[in-house]
Amino acid sequence: MRLLLDIGKKYPEITGPISDAFAADLRNAVGAGEYSVLVLDLRGTRTISSMTMGAIFSVYQQLKHEGRELEVINASEKVSHLLRMVNMGDILS
Repeated sequence: MRLLLDIGKKYPEITGPISDAFAADLRNAVGAGEYSVLVLDLRGTRTISSMTMGAIFSVYQQLKHEGRELEVINASEKVSHLLRMVNMGDILS
């Protein structure tokens, strides 16, 4: 089973104080029930900060430890490039 979070509609830019709200949404999603894959739909998200990258990496590690997966879909080229630069390209769909 998959849990889809439509991040791009809520967060067109995930920087500054918005990064904290995004991180809280991610933490809530991790405990949101029975699913094997958490899917982040980033369609519409243009910019992410290093704090955002840290939140995504933290959730990635937690889910991996629990035998679950994180998948990112519809990431912009800029966001995809950042994920690849930090060796997280494998979560891109």
